[in-house]
Amino acid sequence: MKLLARVLLSLCGLALFAAPAVAQRFDAPPVAPIGAAPNQTIPVRDGQNRYSTPNRDLNRDEASWHVRAALNVAALGCRDAAEIETVAAYNRLLRAQRDSLAAADAGVKALYRERHGAGWEDIHDRQMTRLYNFFAQPTAHDGFCLAAREVLARADTVEPIQFADFAAEALPRLEAPFTDFYRNYETYRVAYAAWQRGDAAPAEMASADIAPRQLSALVP
Repeated sequence: MKLLARVLLSLCGLALFAAPAVAQRFDAPPVAPIGAAPNQTIPVRDGQNRYSTPNRDLNRDEASWHVRAALNVAALGCRDAAEIETVAAYNRLLRAQRDSLAAADAGVKALYRERHGAGWEDIHDRQMTRLYNFFAQPTAHDGFCLAAREVLARADTVEPIQFADFAAEALPRLEAPFTDFYRNYETYRVAYAAWQRGDAAPAEMASADIAPRQLSALVP
């Protein structure tokens, strides 16, 4: 609870998807994705061309705990027509997966102790704050809330013994709205640089209105 009190949840995003892709005029600058801030900063890509988010290269306990964190943010921040069911579904998850989540939490803390020694608690606290703030970014709020509701609906059918496998599949789905935004912003940034140079404008700008990914691969 101490950690949550310090997390800066930027949860005021409204309609945060860009309009469908349209042809760009040669005499007008490309338009940034809706929700992008001036001089938007996005994570760099790593050596495998993946964005350096808090959800890279996790073990099973970490993936389970990161899913729990993401869904916690959704329960706190997805204030929409479905918010009552979102909160209820999250509370059901906490009850049904109490033991598996407790084991995941213990496993994550043991990992930090092993890696960081006596100062592990401060490092763990900072990383968890970074994780919560990642899922609270307003640039993908609507898509994240949709993904969280879908994951919570599937979680109702997951046995505790299956939860780690479920989390490994669910976490990329919860992260996808944010990485989709990053890709769309990169496309805009390249097009804008071309426009500033006077190059021919791209025939089409990528849209952030990404079709929701399906959860058919998740453990039933």
